[in-house]
Amino acid sequence: MEEQDPFLEQVPGTVAEMEDTREGEIKKQEDVADEKYGCLAFKPSCLQCMNNIRCHVIWQCVFNFFEGFIVNGVINVVLVALEKRYSLPSSKSGLIASSNDFGSIICSVLVGYFGEQRHKPRLIGTGVLIMAAGCLVFSLPHFIGNNYHYTLSTENATENTCKIGSNTTGSCGSLGVDYVPESYTMSYALLMIGNILLGIGASPMFTIGLSYIDENCKAKLTAFYISWTFCAAAVGVAIGYVVGGQTLSLFVDINKVDPASVPLTPMDPQWVGAWWIAPLIALLGFLVVVMPLYGYPRRLPSYTEVQIQRAVEAHGGGDEITAQANFGKSWKDFPRSVWLLVTNPTYVFICCGAAVEALIIGGMATFGAKLIQEKFNVDITWAGTVMGIITIPGSGGGMLLGGYLVKKFQLKCRGIIRMCAGFMLAAFCFGPFLLAHCSSDPFAGLDHAYIVEKSASGLVSSCNLDCGCSTEGFEPVCVQDVVYFSPCHAGCLSIDTQNGVKDYFNCSCLTSTTMTNYTSDYSMTPGLCSGRCAWVWVFCVLFLVVMILTFATMSPGVTALFRCVPDKQRSVGIGVNLLFVRLVGTTPGPILLGAIIDSTCTIWQDTCGTQGSCWVYDKSTMGIRIMLWFMVLKMCGFLLFLIASIVYKPPPKESTDQTVKVSHVSNISNEQATFTKL
Repeated sequence: MEEQDPFLEQVPGTVAEMEDTREGEIKKQEDVADEKYGCLAFKPSCLQCMNNIRCHVIWQCVFNFFEGFIVNGVINVVLVALEKRYSLPSSKSGLIASSNDFGSIICSVLVGYFGEQRHKPRLIGTGVLIMAAGCLVFSLPHFIGNNYHYTLSTENATENTCKIGSNTTGSCGSLGVDYVPESYTMSYALLMIGNILLGIGASPMFTIGLSYIDENCKAKLTAFYISWTFCAAAVGVAIGYVVGGQTLSLFVDINKVDPASVPLTPMDPQWVGAWWIAPLIALLGFLVVVMPLYGYPRRLPSYTEVQIQRAVEAHGGGDEITAQANFGKSWKDFPRSVWLLVTNPTYVFICCGAAVEALIIGGMATFGAKLIQEKFNVDITWAGTVMGIITIPGSGGGMLLGGYLVKKFQLKCRGIIRMCAGFMLAAFCFGPFLLAHCSSDPFAGLDHAYIVEKSASGLVSSCNLDCGCSTEGFEPVCVQDVVYFSPCHAGCLSIDTQNGVKDYFNCSCLTSTTMTNYTSDYSMTPGLCSGRCAWVWVFCVLFLVVMILTFATMSPGVTALFRCVPDKQRSVGIGVNLLFVRLVGTTPGPILLGAIIDSTCTIWQDTCGTQGSCWVYDKSTMGIRIMLWFMVLKMCGFLLFLIASIVYKPPPKESTDQTVKVSHVSNISNEQATFTKL
C-alpha cells in the first residue's frame, strides 16, 4: 500500500486545488486560442488584424449589402416582370415577396434562443450558404421553363387584330388550356421556395449577429455599429433596384433567342425583362462573404472587458432568473424566457410599433417601383432606377441619422423610444404625397365611348363584337388622345409596317365604313397617349423625406429592444421581435398592399378564361386607398411607441451605477470566472 505524504495530510485539498489550477491554466490557453481568427486549425498571425469588432461589422455590412440587394431590391423590382411572365395578380406576387418571411418565422426565435449559447459566427456563415442556395433556386424557373409567349399585331400574324367571325379567344388554341397553369405552378413554387431559403439563411445574422455586435462593443457604440449594418442593407436595396431595373431592359429570353428578332421594346406593356440575372449576381456575392464570416471566434478578445464595464438598463432593472449561470442552455428554459419577454410591457409595445412600421416598409418596398410606373406612365427600368436613387439617401441616410442621434445625445432607453415616436408622427404628416399622379388617358370602352358609338359600354362593343378580341395581350394604340386596348378592340382588320412604323386599316370602331382606310381620317399611334409628367419629381422628393423619417427608427428601435431586456435575453428578444414583426408586419404587408392595388384594377389579363395580371389601374382611386392605409398605420405606430415610453420603468439608480456583478459576469464562461478567482 502506497504511503501518504504527511504534508499532504496536513493540508487537505491541496492536490485538488493544484489540479484545478493546472486545468484553469490549460483552459485559459484554450480560451486564448479560441479567440483567434481563422478556420479550424488555420489561424495565422497575419489574419489576426481581422479579429476585432470593427472588421466584423465590415463583413456584416458586406453580407447585409447582398441580403438587401437580393431580398428587398432585386426581388421587389422584378416582381412586375414576374407578374407578366407568369400571369400573376399583385396579391400573388406580393406572396412571393412575403415568402421570405416564412423561413425566417420558423428560424428566428429558435436561432435567437439556442444560438446565444453557441458559436455565432459559424451559424451566421451557414446561413450565408443557405442564402446562396436560395438565389440559385429562385432563378431556376427561367432555365427550366418554356420561352416567353406574347401577342402582338404584325403583318404575318393575326394576334391582336380583328378576325371577323372568329370563335377563338387570343392564342388559347396554340397554348393549350391545361399546359400553361401547370407550367406556371411549377415556376411559382420555385420562386416561393427560393425566397423561403433566403429568409432562413438571413435569420442568424439578424438575431445572433446583432447580439454578437452588442456583446463585443461598448454600449454607446451598439446603435452606431448596427446603424452601419442597416445602412449597408439599405445601400444594397438601392443598388438592387438599379441593377434589377437595368437587367429588365434586356429581354427575358436573351440567352435563348436573338434579341434583334423580338419586336417588343421596354416601353411595351407586354415586355418582360431578364429578371433572372441579378439573383445570380447575388449568388456570387454570398459565396465571397461566407469564408471571412466563418473565421471569427465565438467571442472577440474584447468580450470580457466590455461585459465588465457594462451597466444594466433592462426594464425594472432586469430579472434574477436570467442571471443564473445555466439559464438558456436547455429547452426547458425556453417557455420561461419567452414568458419574461411577453410580460415586459415596454418590449411588447416596441414590438407592436415595429410590426406596424414593417407593414408599411414591406408593402412600399415591394411595390414602390410599380407605383411609380403605374402612377406616372414610365417603364419599370426607369422606375427601378429612380427607386434605387431614392433608397440610398432615404433608407441609408435615415438609419445613419437615427444611430447618430442616439450617440450624439447619449439617449437612454426612454429617450430612444420617444425619438422613434416623433419620427413616426412626422412621417404621418406627409401622407398626402401618395395622392400625386399623372392624369389618366381616356380609355375607349371604359370611360370614353368608341367613335362610332354614343356611350361607353365596355371593351367589347357592337363595333368589335365579331372580332374575337381578348385581353391576353395589351397592345395600346392612341387615337385622338383616347387609348384603345389593342388594334383588335379598335376593329382593325389589317396592318402594314413600313420602316418599323405600323399603319392600321379597316378599323370598324373608328369609322362606320368598314372598308375605308381610317388613316386618311385619324392618326393612330402605338402606345399610350401621354407620358410622364412633372408630378413624378414632387412625388420622388416627398417619398425621400418619408423614407428618411421611416428608416430613422430602425437602428434606434433595435437598440431600445436590447436595452429594455436582460442581457441573456438579447438574442431571443430580437428573435421573438423578428418573429412577431414578420408575422404581423412584413409577411402580410406586401399581400395587403398588393390586394389594395388589385382592388383598383380596371382591366385584367384573361387567357383562356384564366385571370392573370392587371393591365390598367384607376390611378386616383389607387392613390386615395394607399394614402389611407399609410396614414392609419403611421398613427398606430406613433401611439404604440408613445405608450412604450410611458410604461417603461428604468432600473433603480444604484443598479445602473453598478458594474455588472451578476448577469454580465455569468455571460463569461465558468472557466474564465474560476481563473479570475485563482
